[in-house]
Amino acid sequence: MKNRFAVLCLFFLMSCSSLQVNYPLCEFPKNSPFPGGVISKIVELSSSQVKAINQEPIYLCKVNKNQWRILSPIKLSIGTNSIIIPLKEERLLKVEIASKNYRESRINIENLDLVTPPESSLERIKKESALSREAMSVNSKMIHSSLKMAPPTLGIKSSEFGVKRFINDKPRNRHTGLDIAAPIGTEITSPLSGRVVLVGDFFYRGKTVFLDHGGGLITTYSHMNNIAVNKGQFVRKNEPIGEVGKTGRVTGPHLHWQIVLFGVPVDPELFLELNL
Repeated sequence: MKNRFAVLCLFFLMSCSSLQVNYPLCEFPKNSPFPGGVISKIVELSSSQVKAINQEPIYLCKVNKNQWRILSPIKLSIGTNSIIIPLKEERLLKVEIASKNYRESRINIENLDLVTPPESSLERIKKESALSREAMSVNSKMIHSSLKMAPPTLGIKSSEFGVKRFINDKPRNRHTGLDIAAPIGTEITSPLSGRVVLVGDFFYRGKTVFLDHGGGLITTYSHMNNIAVNKGQFVRKNEPIGEVGKTGRVTGPHLHWQIVLFGVPVDPELFLELNL
């Protein structure tokens, strides 16, 4: 009888332990409240709040029963201000934005058609810009609990995110990616699993791949020499997607890598496991 009771108790304990919920690690970038950075915080949310917050540009990962880690992008153009993350009529979070000094970069491009494109290329550029915006606004349901990434190619950092660019002494758009210089033909791999949402050969970007990683997270790979994937294809983490090249508007072979969260480019170095 005692043995039977002991067996029942052991079965009960094993059943209870099997009901324990194992939550993901939620390995997100650290909180970086500056232009081009991200808001990364742990907050308490009810189930109704979670449902409401899913309508906002916020990446969610459940930490435990009542707590969630949120990730939200900060635009480069925000300046120094504060961001209020709304939740219907409530204020979920207020974050003060710190200033950050980004350096200037001045380069010369001899092919003037790439600096000031000819009339014949304007319609092409307009169409490519619309395609890029559409690809970067994709928000599928696939979610990663770990956003730690390895650099997509081996090389040297040649230009960081946020640089104020001047081309032939004329001010241009801010640099919204990370440039990694490497020889033509160097392999490029996907830093996270995802699905190819767009491939193309663009006027400015050259040969480019757009990957959708779910939850509003998109990565782009530009100036490639060869593309090894097709639109709609699913690629796993560390799987080859192409090679470094010098296509499009470039001064030398490199990969222009972007991380876009809900349509907003953010600093890729915040997501890297190791520094370049």
